[in-house]
Amino acid sequence: MSKLITKKVINSPETCVDDNLRGVVALYPNLKLHPKHRVVTVRQNSDSKRVAVLGGGGSGHEPFAAGLIGSGMLDGAVAGGVFASPPTGNVLYAITQLYKYNSGGVLVLLGNYTGDRLNFGKAFEKARVAGIKVEGFILGEDVASSHNKTGGRSMCGEVFLYKLCGSMARRGYDLQTIHSMAGEVNKHMATLGICLTACSLPGQPPLFEIAADEMEIGAGVHGEAGVEKRKMGTAKEIVAIILDQVTAHLKLEAGARVAAMINNMGGTSLMEMNIIAAEIKDYLVQKKIRLERIFSGHLKTSLDMQGFQICLLHLNDTHGDLWLELIDLPTDALGWVGGAMSVGEGELEDGDDEDDEDGTLNDGKKKPSGPPLSARARELARSALRAACAELARREQLLNTLDSGCGDGDCGITLKNFAEAIKSYSETASFEYPSKFLWDLSEIAETDMGGTSGGVYSLGLAAAAQEFMNAETNNSETWLSAWNSAMAAITKYGGAEPGDRTMLDTLHAAATAFKEALSESNSMKIVLEKVIEAADKGAKATANMVARAGRASYVASVYTHDEDAGARAAAVWIEAILRTIIEHC
Repeated sequence: MSKLITKKVINSPETCVDDNLRGVVALYPNLKLHPKHRVVTVRQNSDSKRVAVLGGGGSGHEPFAAGLIGSGMLDGAVAGGVFASPPTGNVLYAITQLYKYNSGGVLVLLGNYTGDRLNFGKAFEKARVAGIKVEGFILGEDVASSHNKTGGRSMCGEVFLYKLCGSMARRGYDLQTIHSMAGEVNKHMATLGICLTACSLPGQPPLFEIAADEMEIGAGVHGEAGVEKRKMGTAKEIVAIILDQVTAHLKLEAGARVAAMINNMGGTSLMEMNIIAAEIKDYLVQKKIRLERIFSGHLKTSLDMQGFQICLLHLNDTHGDLWLELIDLPTDALGWVGGAMSVGEGELEDGDDEDDEDGTLNDGKKKPSGPPLSARARELARSALRAACAELARREQLLNTLDSGCGDGDCGITLKNFAEAIKSYSETASFEYPSKFLWDLSEIAETDMGGTSGGVYSLGLAAAAQEFMNAETNNSETWLSAWNSAMAAITKYGGAEPGDRTMLDTLHAAATAFKEALSESNSMKIVLEKVIEAADKGAKATANMVARAGRASYVASVYTHDEDAGARAAAVWIEAILRTIIEHC
């Protein structure tokens, strides 16, 4: 029996993100929308001389992040698709826009999610090449995923960081000081949440099911299920379950001082939120932990998920007084729920995007360099890529199914979009220089693929292109070096390594087989057959691995009983490309 699509008051799933941003600036015309890049900024026409703070990430978390723009918080925000990282080009555009009017530099705050790490990371690299003073800080304070190799996910604590860093920027602190303080805040903050129902993406049914008498502990803000199911309890019991883990994680003892935040995941009533607030206060009083401030509201939601998160910020002896002072500083950001009542004692028209079409200081395109391919090799490269595109399109449903248990079920769709864009590109591309077409494929991944997968492929392909720029020949050793450089780039920004149940398990197995086979055989057909076999085995091996990176690492192991979708996708295109080459050997 098929699941019913959840009703939502939207125009269409395809336009909901852009329509939402139009609504934000309709409500608050002192904000400026840059529609082509899904960027919202404060309106400025002169240099503030201070640091600007930029936030952003996937949509579906409103008011995060565009709703948290204002003096004393964010200066701008960049929005991705629903639960998807914004592409590198849009992040770079936002950085560039803010740097125009804030010569103190740009601090970019991003969540600890693979897609954001990859896409924002590449934007930082491009911005620095262009001479922009920029620093990025990756926040992750989730207790449920704190065991993850790359650290916990970012939850509503990111909003605390917006407030603290925004207040420091307003006071004139320099970029490095604010960046350093962000690191201290992250060490002393922890969040854990529960959900009673799953959320549903626009035009889709709920992502998973929860029994009427159950709740999920450790649910994420991207629609992920939790890490543990529990029977429903009273508000007092649920708050105790959460705070027992949060206070233990922060090692809080009697006499500690905290600021608390209750984040509505989207579908929890105000009555429930107020009851939760009262129970938090009672719990902390009983533990003799001083509650200096408590804030409650929709801050970083998960569409219509019924649930909430509790975040505690430990106001330690070293920085606590300053942090409390910064939290209390006024802000006109529309989504901030604090104010004077939180303290116990006591001509404006939207223009279109500025600058050139892609909003960067240059077009970011690579000029042809490095060794060229022969005419025959060019056509073989074209044929091999087209074969891979056809096979990815054919396997769309398989990849979606593999992704549905531990992701958002769109791996096949995402790769099909990538394949269609590559197919179109291949019709006119020359394929003369590997450095050029690999870079072009990197840009296609960034613009047409999007999300986490787009970031992974974009960074990997860009690193491979860089390897060919510095190469002298197009021999097998050069291709192997490019392969290894791609994997290294993915690890650097994504945090995953072979054995973590990602596409790297396929790539690493295939690269290892390629290196070994080259030393054992003079027959390229035999070499490539071994690589195909190794890629298949690498993908199959992920079925028995514990996910330690990527979105699959955020959910209980019961959801990761089959092959990793990204690993299988890599095996699919590796085989398609190499089969084409074998046929022409």
